[in-house]
Amino acid sequence: MLSSVRMGRAFTAVVGRQRPATFLRQSSSAPPRSSATPNKNNNNNNSKKKKASRKPPTTVSINKSNPTPSAAASSTASSSSTQVLNLSTVTKEDLETFVANLGHPKFRAQQIWQWIRVQGVTDLDQMTNVPKALRAELEQYSKPKSLEIAFEMISKDGTIKRAYRCHDGQVIESVLMPYRDGRYTACISSQAGCAQGCVFCATGQMGFSRQLEPDEIFEQVARFSAELNQQEHVNKKSKKNTNNSNAADSSESSHGRTTRLSNIVFMGMGEPLANYRHVKTAVQRITQDLGIGARRITVSTVGIVPNIRKLYQDKDMPPVRLAVSLHCANDEERSDLLPANRRYGGLQELMTTLKEYMDQTGQRITLEWALIEGQNDGVETARQLGHLVTTQYGLRRDMVHVNVIPL
Repeated sequence: MLSSVRMGRAFTAVVGRQRPATFLRQSSSAPPRSSATPNKNNNNNNSKKKKASRKPPTTVSINKSNPTPSAAASSTASSSSTQVLNLSTVTKEDLETFVANLGHPKFRAQQIWQWIRVQGVTDLDQMTNVPKALRAELEQYSKPKSLEIAFEMISKDGTIKRAYRCHDGQVIESVLMPYRDGRYTACISSQAGCAQGCVFCATGQMGFSRQLEPDEIFEQVARFSAELNQQEHVNKKSKKNTNNSNAADSSESSHGRTTRLSNIVFMGMGEPLANYRHVKTAVQRITQDLGIGARRITVSTVGIVPNIRKLYQDKDMPPVRLAVSLHCANDEERSDLLPANRRYGGLQELMTTLKEYMDQTGQRITLEWALIEGQNDGVETARQLGHLVTTQYGLRRDMVHVNVIPL
């Protein structure tokens, strides 16, 4: 059998690798970098809260069909009707409605939006251009985040592996991967567990628990984005303070490097295309609210053919990139590793759909290949793959990227 390197050379397409990470640090309660800091002036803030809460709004619920509550509705509204905003996932529209219902001008929502989305700040005390009364109301009617960090591990190269506990106790995972040029990629989950049952995947052996809600998907990305934005803001301040210092003492950001989140991959827990509707909503939020282009977002699938077609037929779905877990070049072996191969018509249906996707979108496709010693790492297997892709189904060689992942 061939080594991983030789196997990679046997493929006719570009070969990529996953980077191993040696994790050094683990914390059962590690806070995100952008998490709110403790209040240093408890006495003063308590008095401010009392003043701000003398005439609290009886309801600040967000009703898209009738965003302005009537006096009658306000007088009879119960406490359960009060909308509690999650500052990590709130939309700009909902924030504007929320602020308006509190009786503040619309531009205040824009100021808060700049803090939470541009600078990555959810600590209300840091929002210095927002009136103290509004900050007190926000503290009363908002929460900074809904996903609780269960544990976090950080590797030597700065890779962060994080487990989040959802409101119902389900645990999902996200990973933030740094690169030497300053780019960061977030690998996020779309389901709690997975129903696909892939033999070599730990999540697949766990079984399926539930679909993640759009906010739960979006928050994974928003949290990493906010932390990096806040770090970049700190780096810029550091650069400004060291402009007259020796270049050797300046921060990395002074050499043109950034700490922005640049890419998203749906390669965490779950099958994204089995949660198509919620993933679509989350992707729309990521592109609109975080400013990350659709072509920097990759959705990975085992090959759910009907929903692959949706990626190029659904005009409301941003044009994300597609990665397919292929792993084998014949139906028998692929069905043994990925049971979904049988359910969706085998390789013939999958490869035909990928050809349609390529013709319709003009986008390159990534084929994921987990290299399993003694099973799919031989020269003959590489030849089978080349024949399958270019000869049998006519996919353009320069439009197919094979990502070899040694197990």
